[in-house]
Amino acid sequence: MMWRLGATATAVLPVAAAAVAKTGATVTTSTPTIWFFLGYPFEAAGMISALFGCVSARFWIGAGEMARREHRWILDAPVSSMTLALAAGLVISLHPEPLSALLYGGGVGILGEGVFKLAAQRIDKLRAVLGLGPDDKPAE
Repeated sequence: MMWRLGATATAVLPVAAAAVAKTGATVTTSTPTIWFFLGYPFEAAGMISALFGCVSARFWIGAGEMARREHRWILDAPVSSMTLALAAGLVISLHPEPLSALLYGGGVGILGEGVFKLAAQRIDKLRAVLGLGPDDKPAE
C-alpha cells in the first residue's frame, strides 16, 4: 500500500510542479490602451466614454428646443466645442476609470446646456435693446 502512495506522489509531483510553473505564462492579463495627445498620456476607454457622455448631454437633452435651432451655429457649435475640450482635458489630467469619465463628460455636457441657455438669454436681451425681432437681422 505504501509503495502505491510513493509511486503516485513521484508521478504527480513533476506534473503539479510543471502546472504551477506554467500558470504564470498561461494567465493572460489585459492592459489598457494608452493614447497620447500633445505628449500627454491617457486611457482610450476613459476618453471615449467622456466624449460620448458629453455629446449625449449636449445634443440629446436639448435637441428639440427652438432656441437650439435658432442659434445652432452662433452658440451651439462653440459651446459644444468648449465642453468637448473641457471633458477631454479632465480625462487627460485626472486619468479616471471609464465610468467616472462618462460621468465627468455627462456633467460637463449638462454644464454646457446651462452656458447655452445663458448665452441665448443674453442674445434675446440684446435683440430687445436693439429693437430687433426674432427673425430680424442687424443692418451691416
